[in-house]
Order: sequence, then C-alpha cells, then structure tokens
Amino acid sequence: MHETDLHLEPNEASDLTIISVANPGWDRTMLTVLDEANAEDALALLLHKEGFPLDDGWEAVRVPTEPSAGEDKTEDAEACATRDGYAYLLGSQFGKKAGPLSARRSWIARIREDELVKNETPTLEIARLRFGLHRAVNDALKSVDLLPLGPLGRERYIDATIKAGEKKRWAGRVQPDDQPINVEAMEFTAGGSLLLGLRYPVTRDGHPLLVEILHPETLFEDPDALPEAGHVWWLENGGSVEAPAGFRALDTRGDNVFDAVIGDLDALNKSATVLEDHPEGGKAASEHVRFTLSPDGGAVSAETLHHFGEIRRVEGVAIDHEGHSHFVIDEEGHVALRTLVIE
Repeated sequence: MHETDLHLEPNEASDLTIISVANPGWDRTMLTVLDEANAEDALALLLHKEGFPLDDGWEAVRVPTEPSAGEDKTEDAEACATRDGYAYLLGSQFGKKAGPLSARRSWIARIREDELVKNETPTLEIARLRFGLHRAVNDALKSVDLLPLGPLGRERYIDATIKAGEKKRWAGRVQPDDQPINVEAMEFTAGGSLLLGLRYPVTRDGHPLLVEILHPETLFEDPDALPEAGHVWWLENGGSVEAPAGFRALDTRGDNVFDAVIGDLDALNKSATVLEDHPEGGKAASEHVRFTLSPDGGAVSAETLHHFGEIRRVEGVAIDHEGHSHFVIDEEGHVALRTLVIE
C-alpha cells in the first residue's frame, strides 16, 4: 500500500469520489471534502500525473467556489459522490460532539464536474435542508430495531435541539423520540436514488445502516420540502453488540455493488457524547468491505477486503478504472492518500 502526504489544510479531509470528465495531463482526478470549512471552501481535487507510478505524481489542489446562496451558512462537509455530470457534497446532518444538532450541517450541494476541473471559480449550488433529511431518515428508521439513544444523547442532541428550534423555520422537524443522525457516506444507486451511509445510529446488534432517499433532485427544487425515503439496509456481518460499526465511506462501480469503509461510531478521547452513552462504540476497527444491495431492503452480507489495523481514521474510498482502491486518511498533522495495489 502506497501513501502520499496531500499537504491539505485544514487537516480534516472526508470521503473520496472519482471525477469522470477528462482532465488533460492527469490520468486520475478525485474529489475530497474538508469538514472544517464552509461548503464553498471545502472542495479539493487529488490529481495523478499521466505516466507516473501510483506511488508518485500526486498533487492536491483546493478549489474555491462561489456559493449560490447561504455564504458562510454551512459547515461539516462529510460526503461526496458523482452522478450525471455533477459532483455532490453533503453535510453530516449532525452536531458537535457535545450537541446540539446544527442546522448549519443540514445541507446538500452540487457542482458540475466539467467546471470543477477548470482553473476558475465555479458556482456551488447549495440547498439548505433545515433538518429535512433528519426527519426523513428518522421516519424511515422507525421499522428498524436501533441501538437505543442514551440519556446524554437524548438531552444534548434531541432535547436541546428542540428547545433551540422553537422559533425557527425548522421547528417540529426534530421530534422527542428521534435519533440524531450522523451521515458520513453517500453514493447513488443504479436507479439514481441517493444512498446515505450512517455512522450513527446503528442497529441494536451494532450493524451499520444505509437509508435510501428517492428523487434526490427534488432536494434542490424545494429544499424546504420533506425528502422521500425509500428502503433501509444494514450489513448483517459488519459490527457487533460488543463493537458496533457505522459507515465512514461509500463508492460504487454500478450494478448496485458498493465498496465501503466501516468503523467506530466516534473518535476516542474527544469527549464524544455518543461514546459517553455507548463506550463500546469506540472499539470497532476500520475495514474495507464490498456488498450488493438487495432489491427490497433489509440485511445484506458484506465481503471484507482489507483490515486497517491500528489506522482508525479512514475517511474515504474510491475505486479507479484499473480496480485499485484509494483511501483518504486523517493522520496526526496531515492528510494521507493511500493506494492499495493488487498485483
């Protein structure tokens, strides 16, 4: 496995996706997002020079954009994916580790891939969702037996958010029996629906959850409308009661076959409310897995392709045109791109 220091600031990169449009001089163009920046400042391209071996020739380039609306009103980009010529970004829909949930993290954005690779300042179309995805996902999860929300999570994430929203436009979208959702992965299904990978919550047995959002284009047509959820899936052999695991990244090469990174529910030693309620949530190691969605939701089985051992902060996965696996990893003081080459 090759590693390259990407020299990205801030050192908080999340997720990874392949940009498919031609980019002269480069044989691989990938997008990552930086979660400590506003959405319009969160994009970075990872570029590989033509003719260079995979352990050399990488560059990281920040891409400043012009937001369509809501400048400086978004934060915590956690996921990215591409579909039909657009690159999409998604906020975590979550909150800080001590709560409450934040409307600044409830958004989706998109940008044309061809404009992304030009040396210009393209427009980033942003839709502020005001907890619309939170409501749709919670409604979809009502039929799933979830890991119970602990008393601190209830107080800090749900009760505090409801109180803060009493006079907001989004009042009523967070309900007393909800779970906070932390979205760290996204992809599109073969049929064009949006697939959300949840880091939290997980099933009662500790399995990571996927929630389908139908007609994702409507999120931009009317951001205040409630999104329509579809099926829910979980990885029946990912995570456990003793070491629950959530999604950290998703990628697909079509036919509803997905690669994913799964791992712990939150980072250790950072006073995370989730781990105060569920200390076992910090135990799961990061793994690269592959699975195929079943047509009607429910349990699916995943094949484990790689264990990362002591490397915990594996934030993104992308499979290139030659089948090589690329991972973006937050490490102390820098962001690394690791490439797994199967000879």
